[in-house]
Amino acid sequence: MGFDAQAPVIIGVGEASRRTVAGEWPRPVELAGQAIKVALADTGQADAVAAAIDVIAAIRTFEDSGVSMGTGSPDNVPEAFGAAGGISAARLIYADVGGQSPQAMVHELAGEIRRGETGLAVIVAAEAMGTAKRARKAGVELDWRLASDTPFDNRLSTFPILSRAEIRHGIISMPLAYSLLENARRLGLGLSREDYLVHMAELGAAMSVASLAREHAQFAKHFTVSDLVRDNESDYPLTDIYRRWRVAQDAVDLGGAVILTSAGKARELGVADDKMIWLAGSSETKEPPYSERKDLTHPKALDYALHAALDQAGFEAAQLGPVDIYSCFPVAVFAAVDTLGDPARALGDYTITGGLNFFGGPGNGYAMYSIAAVVQRLRQDRTKPALLTANGGVMSKQAVGIYTASPPPRPWTGEIPSAYQPESVALDEAPQGTGRVLTYARPVAKGVTGAATLLLEMESGARALAVMDDAPLMDLGGAKVTVTPSEKRHSATIYC
Repeated sequence: MGFDAQAPVIIGVGEASRRTVAGEWPRPVELAGQAIKVALADTGQADAVAAAIDVIAAIRTFEDSGVSMGTGSPDNVPEAFGAAGGISAARLIYADVGGQSPQAMVHELAGEIRRGETGLAVIVAAEAMGTAKRARKAGVELDWRLASDTPFDNRLSTFPILSRAEIRHGIISMPLAYSLLENARRLGLGLSREDYLVHMAELGAAMSVASLAREHAQFAKHFTVSDLVRDNESDYPLTDIYRRWRVAQDAVDLGGAVILTSAGKARELGVADDKMIWLAGSSETKEPPYSERKDLTHPKALDYALHAALDQAGFEAAQLGPVDIYSCFPVAVFAAVDTLGDPARALGDYTITGGLNFFGGPGNGYAMYSIAAVVQRLRQDRTKPALLTANGGVMSKQAVGIYTASPPPRPWTGEIPSAYQPESVALDEAPQGTGRVLTYARPVAKGVTGAATLLLEMESGARALAVMDDAPLMDLGGAKVTVTPSEKRHSATIYC
């Protein structure tokens, strides 16, 4: 195969953390700036690359995603992040909410590069939620605002992550939302809560090992299975199925940057061929709110996304080398493991970073660090392709990327497979009578278990949500309940 000069390639990656940024209270702009400088240096042609930048795309911070810590945010985040790294661009993009956005932004900009619409782009992310939490605890006020009147492409969609019905019935956090998915998978496998706890602990212990090798991992520690099974004050319960170290840890101080251009432009700038990492496969999918999905036990959108990306690249799952699966909650990893179906791959080989629980969960930006890890691993061992998944919402938005260290056997065309058509069901707005629990979630705070949110199949066959106050401390999966409708939220009691 000849040299594909128009093919999009990653030529530089950079990471930063509180360990590499000076000062007691690092701001996101400082973390972003340091990451950009590291990424520029990683290209081997920092000055030439910096002068050629056409686009700066910033991953939306949690402060601007409805999860405010009261610190404020720059008026123009991509401009501020770029300035901190000593770069500027005529075109500035502020990405949409969701953990899929880093990989989706790679797809978008790589497509523009393939079509000759963009020459060179920088994607950058940063979060300092760890600093914000420390400051709040210490009574220190932080002000991260920066004024700007520069126009930019500010993307903020209204795509629903949680439905109004789910929120009314108590699903008000990601741990609760994912508890519905996790319990549905557990019940589908026929596992008890105790057996599934061990199942999750085996995954967590395997992933924790990978965090030890990452310089910027925020919570690197080797946990054994027994560490993650036994009662422990530092591993306190969050819901009936999750404890602290099973979920994404957001108290991070992290910055990440990725530099994209065409292979031909990279050579023009003097970037060495062995720096180039090629995009070989891509896909994106979207799902309706979880309670409205026809299949509750397995995310069909991820099935489509994984197979579509592999098919586009021309690879089988067994041919993959490095893999990093978005791991906000165990079910996100298990779903990919189930789909890829590679019995030769150990659980610990589904991450390079250690995941969002041990590397850290930096808001919408985790996949930036997956990409950096994939690039570094491919440069070390150029023999096999790499795959990563990026997930937004309640497994609501997926973006999958496949990368190679040399031109892929099938040149990436710029097309992003996205033909997935979700199957959905409507919720009964006034359910009454008896129903069966399909899955459920209930919060635990300071050892006290709250009301259970139930997702039900009514005797009529309709899907419904209900809340059970004072629910017995039993496995509610499959339980028969009596439902009483209400304008605010429907209630349920154990059927007698």
